[in-house]
This record gives sequence, C-alpha cells and structure tokens, in this order.
Amino acid sequence: MLVACHKHSYDIEPDTIRMHLPMDPILLNPVISEDAYSSTVCSRIFESLLERDRKTLKMKGQIAEKWIIGDDKLTYTFNLRRNNKFHDGKPVTSADVLFSYNMMMSEKIPNAHKKVYYKDVLSISAPDAYTIVFKMKKRYAMALEHLGGFEVVPKHIYSQGDFMKDERNMWGPIGSGPYKFTEWKVGQRLTLTRFEDYWGDKPEIKKLEFVIIKNEAVALQALKKGDVDSYNLRPLQWTRQTDSAKFKHDFEKIKYLATSYRYIGYNMRKPPFNDRRVRQAMAYLMDLERVKKTILENLAEVTTGPFLPQSLQYNQKLKPIQYEPEKALELLKAAGYARNADGLIAKDGKPLEIELMVSAGGGFADQFASVMKEDFSRAGITLNIRKLEFQTLLTKINQRDFQSVMLGWSSGIESDPFQLWHTSQREKGHNFTGFGNAETDALIEQARLTFDDKARNAIYHRFHEVVYNEQPYTFLYTSYALIAVSKRFTNVNVYPLGLDLLEWKLKKANGTQAFP
Repeated sequence: MLVACHKHSYDIEPDTIRMHLPMDPILLNPVISEDAYSSTVCSRIFESLLERDRKTLKMKGQIAEKWIIGDDKLTYTFNLRRNNKFHDGKPVTSADVLFSYNMMMSEKIPNAHKKVYYKDVLSISAPDAYTIVFKMKKRYAMALEHLGGFEVVPKHIYSQGDFMKDERNMWGPIGSGPYKFTEWKVGQRLTLTRFEDYWGDKPEIKKLEFVIIKNEAVALQALKKGDVDSYNLRPLQWTRQTDSAKFKHDFEKIKYLATSYRYIGYNMRKPPFNDRRVRQAMAYLMDLERVKKTILENLAEVTTGPFLPQSLQYNQKLKPIQYEPEKALELLKAAGYARNADGLIAKDGKPLEIELMVSAGGGFADQFASVMKEDFSRAGITLNIRKLEFQTLLTKINQRDFQSVMLGWSSGIESDPFQLWHTSQREKGHNFTGFGNAETDALIEQARLTFDDKARNAIYHRFHEVVYNEQPYTFLYTSYALIAVSKRFTNVNVYPLGLDLLEWKLKKANGTQAFP
C-alpha cells in the first residue's frame, strides 16, 4: 500500500530526519568547540570512552566496553572495544585516546573549560592497543565521568595539518559515532549519514539533516510544511500557534524540564558591578514572574543558582528574589547612588548606565531585554542593549570585555562548578565574571574530594547559598524543552536526560514504510 506524500522544497529521502538548528555550528572539532550547536552535531559524530545513560543516569560504555576503578580511587583502567572503527575504516585504539587527551591538554589548544576537569591527573598510559590507564594525584568524586567523557578523534587524521583549522574547508570531521559527516552548506543545512560499520546497534534513521533557520517564525512554517521534522518550539508557539487539529494530527508535542539555565552575568572587575549591592539591586529590578507568565507562557521555572533545579545539588531552600524596585533603590543608596534633578540614579554626578550584551537574532533575549529596559528606565537607570553575533559575543566575554551579558549554560544532571566559579578560572576559564573567594574555592575543592553523595550535595547547597548572596549572575530561568516531532517517527521516549534520537523508528503503515 502506498502512503500519501507531501511536497517539499527539496528532495528528501524517506529515512531522513530533518532537525532544526537556529544557527551554524562554530567548529566541528569536539576538542576545541564550546558552543551548544557544535556540541549537538558533534555528539552524533564522535564518541567518548563512556557516557551517562539517559534513562538510568549511570555511566555506560561507548569506546570502552569495561572499566576498573582502583580501591584507592586513584587508578582508572579502561578496556576498549576491539570491534570499534572510525568512519574511514581504521580501528579505534588506545593511541587515539592518548592523542585526543594530549591534544585536549596541550597549552596550544584554547579550551580552558575542558582542561580544568583533568588538573589532578598524574599520568595517562597505554599498556597495549586496547587499554588506557589514568593515575590521579588525588581523589576526585567525578573522575570517572570526566576521564571517560572526552571525545576521541583519530590520531592518523588529526595529527596532520593545523589542528585548529575549520573543517568546512577540509576533509570534514571524522569520528567513530553512529553517524558520519557528509556535507555542510553553510547557512542552509548540515548532513550526517548512518555509519554502517558502527560497533553498536545502528539507528534506524539513516540520515540526519540539521536545517539552519535563524528566524523562529520561518522555522515554525518549515515545520508545518514538512521541511523540518523536529523543532524546539518557543513558548508562544507551543501554547497558541501549534494548537490546531491538523498540527496535533501531524506532530507530537513533548515537554520536559531542560538541562540548562539562563542568566545575566556581571563583570565584577570594575564599577558598578564590583559592588555586591549593585548586583543584588539588579535582581530586585527584574520582574521574573511577570515575564514567566507573559513571554514564557508559564513554561519555565525561575531559578536561583548555579545548578539545575531538578538536581540534588540544587538548594531548594533558597527562593527566587522577588520584584521589589524599592528594595533595589535602598541597595543602590547604600552603594552611594542617589536620584538626581533629572530623576536618574547617579553617583558622583554620573548617571547609572548599563550595557547588556545579547546574542543577535531575536527571540527571548530580545523580548526580555526590552522588558528590562522599560523597568530600569522607570527606576531611573539607563539600560543600553548591544546585540552581537554569537561568536563575537563569546570573543568579548573571553576577553573580559563586557559589562553585563545574557547567556545560558547547558549542564549535566550533576556538575562540578570548578570551571565556572573557581578563582583559578578568572583569567582564561569560564569564570568570566571574576567571582570567588577563599570560602567558595574551599567548598568547590572539598566537594571534589567528597565521594558520599549526601555529604557532597550538602557542600554544594552551601556553595549555592554563597553564590545566591553574592549575585555574580542574576539567575533567570530553567525553561521546559518544548519539542515538536513529526508523527512519522515512533519510539520517541522522554528520559531524565531528554530524548534519545538513536531509538527513533520510522512509522509503518500496513507493513509499508511511511514517508513524507
């Protein structure tokens, strides 16, 4: 029996899924890249020794089939699968793991955000072609996740030429994951094809196409037309623009709390944000509940600190700071500010003027910043919104050349705050606000040495409390992932860590493969 087809703007094979990306990845080299879009694509191409199971949250093997932790918790031995190949057919061996680790840790590679997790590694060795041994200087509670968590690239490919070069003009990224790189048309789409010699269960979906559409309204129309199969809806789209009978017939809508949070970060190195009272005042000037109800359609949770609210690390006793402009003005007065003859908040004759950097492209950041600008103006504070391309924005914060910035972090269900908050990461790491003191450093370091989950989480609760009081960020929201998926796919399951695309299957109709 034939299944009815829809027409598309370009020919598409029936066993392909087209996923939306709002912009191109920056760099498809997992050793270097740090943006979420690169990570989304790289996670299909590359593998690490281990990964965290989306359903059970326990560690499970990828390149490694088994591992042994020494009784002293200072020695970690990984045994590699012997049937694992890279996309060019060469075997994955311990030499590739060793090379990948050494490149990641090279002083020539600008990835301080990765290096911090390995600062206590004493040595790495390869006794044979399928064994890797790490020895630690001291115990680290999250050692297994990080030692097993870095992506492995083929030495015979990546040791040639310039490791830092963008692969768009080279051979394309080569890994050992379930999909291999096929094509990248910048600004249009990026295509991956199923790797037929993959060691594990091969996904049923043979081809992934990441369709690049920057405009949210255009992306939604592409979804409705059938040119995109999976799209992360915006709150207004979820509640009001995808509620028709036809949409519900064609698409499944899936909602779960995302493993990420939004924030506004402040440069604490110079005025006005070197004063805690000013940072605290910023939080009292933001009506987060109103924005949650309006812009976010109640599809987010206001958050208070540097961990996911669904995580045991999160201190549930701390409540979101409420919108209290008068309290904000009291804090600013204590910091030396007063209202001048023009009704503006000023200090030493200079009105308080704040620049907020946001990523260009519209969406939530634009809407939220506009609300902030109005609320701050009523309080007598000038807010200047500076829109930058994402790569330019990242460059600015990495150079510490900013006053305040709106961004978000993706996080594991359990995370080590070292790279974001330890004082050693102020200059080159991701602690771009310049936060930290002796107590917070001690808490971070103590938690790394604490293997008992309850005791470690108690330390993190205290750390959360200190960050909450200091307000290096105004913590905003953890949003719900609002995914629309074409009903031509089945076995779309939701786990604590989200969806697992590798499980998806094509819907069958009377024994015949359905296609759009």
